[in-house]
Amino acid sequence: MKENIYHNIPPLSPEAMASRRRKSAKNVVLLVVKYAVMLALALFLLFPYVFMVSKSLMNLVDANSLKPMLFPKNGLHFSNYEIFLDYWPYFRNSLIVVVINGIFIPFTGFMAAYPFARRDFKGKKIMFAVMMSTVMLPSAVVMVPTYVMFNALGLVDKLASQWVTAFFGGGAMNIFLMIQFMRAIPKDFDNAALIDGANMVQIFFKIMFPMCFNVMLFIAVSTIIGRWSDFQGPLIYLRTLSKMTIAVAFYKQFSSTGSASMLSNIKMAMAVCMTVLPMVLFLVFQKQMIGGVKIGGLKG
Repeated sequence: MKENIYHNIPPLSPEAMASRRRKSAKNVVLLVVKYAVMLALALFLLFPYVFMVSKSLMNLVDANSLKPMLFPKNGLHFSNYEIFLDYWPYFRNSLIVVVINGIFIPFTGFMAAYPFARRDFKGKKIMFAVMMSTVMLPSAVVMVPTYVMFNALGLVDKLASQWVTAFFGGGAMNIFLMIQFMRAIPKDFDNAALIDGANMVQIFFKIMFPMCFNVMLFIAVSTIIGRWSDFQGPLIYLRTLSKMTIAVAFYKQFSSTGSASMLSNIKMAMAVCMTVLPMVLFLVFQKQMIGGVKIGGLKG
């Protein structure tokens, strides 16, 4: 018969048992307080969005009432969202811009980052320093020269002005993020592939590309969300209303003056429509985005 290993353990004294109960109760209280604070913070942060959705379902009387209300008094009016159909051409323009930028900025950035991270060549350090020095340039400094260049190329008042830069890496910070991510990958993968007879193109597409998918996905989603809500770029380069993206067209239609400024319920319905794409992208790719950035931060 096996000896009971707990046979010689003395029972807890009343004082020890009381101390353990107090500690357990303290942990429960701390946990309740923690979740209460988190819940209050979540409600505080979500309140503006809930208010926006609620107001988008109100009729014009409730929406323009002098007394603010959280819930509609005269029923839900989903007909306010018919504005999406009227503004579909502008949504389509924005979708064209974000799709091209979301595909080609990560890919061309990956192409630019690969030689810096995995190959050795003359002038590498100088080229890297020049590239990173562009981060210190304020956007206001390059705004006028960029406009002059785009005007000389005939890109002003054309939708191409919003996606042509996607073929040049998407900026030094995106390239730098990919460089740091690729530097964390052991070069043994490259050497093993070379021994097996793979060339540089095969290493690029079949080894490095799948390994960098998470960081490329993060850059793609961040780019799409940023370009979807971009206001300054389309406002500067696009003049014809039919070529404008949804952010600028929304502003042009619902400016602070005119009769349209009173349609606050329609404004809120349009604002809700504009939040759908960024929200869906974040919810769908949240795990991959956080995982990709976390791996790059730990190993880089």
